[in-house]
Amino acid sequence: MKAQKDIEKTWMIDLNDGDEEAFIKIYKFYWQKVFRIAYQRVRSREIAEELAQDLFLKLWEKRDTLKVDDVGKYIFCSIKNAVIDHIRTGIRFNKYTEHYQTFVHKMVESTNEAVKFTDLEEAITTGLSQLPEKTQVVFKLNRLENWPLERISNHLNLSEKTVGYHLTKALKFMRTYLKEFIFTFFIFVW
Repeated sequence: MKAQKDIEKTWMIDLNDGDEEAFIKIYKFYWQKVFRIAYQRVRSREIAEELAQDLFLKLWEKRDTLKVDDVGKYIFCSIKNAVIDHIRTGIRFNKYTEHYQTFVHKMVESTNEAVKFTDLEEAITTGLSQLPEKTQVVFKLNRLENWPLERISNHLNLSEKTVGYHLTKALKFMRTYLKEFIFTFFIFVW
């Protein structure tokens, strides 16, 4: 066993000097073990191969700056860390996906509500346009701007009784008109 450690130290020294043969020896000696460790944890051949390949690629890229006494410990620790990072990334991705799906669902609901509200606004505008002008003004001031009858009366120089008449006329018409709109709307939406 000690002889193997000495051989690995020699491989590492040679790898630090940029020796491709030393890298190939390390790769051949550890590839299967590294792959097996990754596969046992991720249960995906493609991901395990990718993690192993990345590990050996980094080993080659850092060959001249790497100071490792035990290449086996270094490689096994590196693959375990790579697997942990992969799993963490997957967990974060899943959380992001769940959040995104919830957000999209809320956004779709919000969009649908906005469309329904816009349709209702258009229906109210269309219904109001069928009323006489004074009745429209009374309805808008009372129902859309929350003015009391007395204020509308003073503003339009009409008696409160006349303002009440216009409001009653508008409300009666709008209830009938919007009832038909809502019935038609729900048939097409649902």
